Amino acid sequence: MGKWLRRFGSVVAGLCLGWGLLACSVAEAQFSMAEQFSAEVLTNAFGETMPVRVWRKYQPKDLPVPVVVLLHGSGECGQDNAAQLGPFNALYKTVLVDSTIPPALYLLPQCTQGNAWVRTIAFKPDYRLPRYPAPALKTVKEHLDELVCQGVADPERIYIGGYSLGGFGTWDAIARWPDYFAAAVPVCGGGSTQEAAVKAAATTSIWAFHGSADSSVPVDCTRRLIAALSQTGVATKYTEYPNAGHNIWSRAFGDTAMLRWLFRQRRGQVEKRSEPGIVGAVFGQLLEFVTPD
Repeated sequence: MGKWLRRFGSVVAGLCLGWGLLACSVAEAQFSMAEQFSAEVLTNAFGETMPVRVWRKYQPKDLPVPVVVLLHGSGECGQDNAAQLGPFNALYKTVLVDSTIPPALYLLPQCTQGNAWVRTIAFKPDYRLPRYPAPALKTVKEHLDELVCQGVADPERIYIGGYSLGGFGTWDAIARWPDYFAAAVPVCGGGSTQEAAVKAAATTSIWAFHGSADSSVPVDCTRRLIAALSQTGVATKYTEYPNAGHNIWSRAFGDTAMLRWLFRQRRGQVEKRSEPGIVGAVFGQLLEFVTPD
């Protein structure tokens, strides 16, 4: 009887915990994304400001926590501190309902057309990474450094992702600051395939996304980076949506598998391939990297 009661008590305790987590999620779901993400401002070393929306989905006892930085596309550039929210709504909804995702801090900064995430767009195969980062991207990096110093951000779990212009910014960031980000999710973006840039990017776990029929950012922008990264021996993940166009960010950032993968990553723990790929077999490599619908 005593053994049975102990088992019954464990079941009840588990149910109570489950209902508690469910109640918490339901309570959060009653608020819109705009209500959950507070409107704030980042200030860089020169006193210049940048709008940012912040979601502190954690309790003080959870510190330090993972930080997720999300970079918007060119259509959301501005200073209203609102336009950058919508494209990441799918991610917000997925995080709300997935109890396996740990407490974290989410940052959605907003750049302008005149001060974008990158200095130039990496459309051409011979694109070279500029010597200095775009001021907007540098401001975001400075803020991350501050969060680490304050004990808010876990330096082993800093993640970055973005789409379109933000996808280019994501590739730029991981090529510019090696061994800093634990993982990156560049969506319909591109970057430098210079040897130094690729080696730097290879220190970060990557899951890239692109639509095969993208008419705004050619799919080759991502394909050539995946092919170049394969030469370094890292097991980069790549999802190419067949016949999909440019607008794939909701699909990518709302992907439960991607988010669970993201939070499993730790700085400096990049998965390796058994053998580096062969440049002449680019499309053979893609068949291995691409994950279907």
